[in-house]
Amino acid sequence: MNKYIFNDYFQEPQKKIAKRMIFKGDNVIAFVLNIAKREKLPGHTHLESTLLLQVMEGSAKVVTDGKETSLQAGELMQVDGKESMQVVNTGEGALRLYVTISPMGAEAFATDADI
Repeated sequence: MNKYIFNDYFQEPQKKIAKRMIFKGDNVIAFVLNIAKREKLPGHTHLESTLLLQVMEGSAKVVTDGKETSLQAGELMQVDGKESMQVVNTGEGALRLYVTISPMGAEAFATDADI
């Protein structure tokens, strides 16, 4: 058993996005994406994985295969890895997303990143 505190992973992005890993297991990874005001996570896929996105702070527009869905703090969205996904920060401050990906997919997804 491990306990995690989300605020430990909330950061102001120095660039556009600060990704902070929380957990990496055999079949799942969990992390926080901190997306700066007016920035976006470019469109991409996760092939055979399933993603869960939960807005912890802020608001977002998630575009999956061209369909737009608005998300607010406290809302959760499931995305099939084959769907092309883009996340746009539509709020007035940093967007904080809690993300899980299962199965993990490429090892490159399991690291902190500043982009």
